[in-house]
Amino acid sequence: MSLVGIVRDGIIVPDGPLMLPEGTRVRIEVAKESQAGKQQERQGGWWRGRVQISADFDELPPDIASAFGAHET
Repeated sequence: MSLVGIVRDGIIVPDGPLMLPEGTRVRIEVAKESQAGKQQERQGGWWRGRVQISADFDELPPDIASAFGAHET
């Protein structure tokens, strides 16, 4: 996990709330100016081979269609 923040009056202030249990040990590193506040670039493929899309994925089930007032043509 990586957290980003700034130093204000000698205190490290995170950019958002921390959901860490009391007493959790953390390591603090000073970011290079070019990295500060910059999100890590996302990489695809994490779910490759784990997820399959059904052949009828884009077909609306009849009960849902009737709930929205859609009729088959």
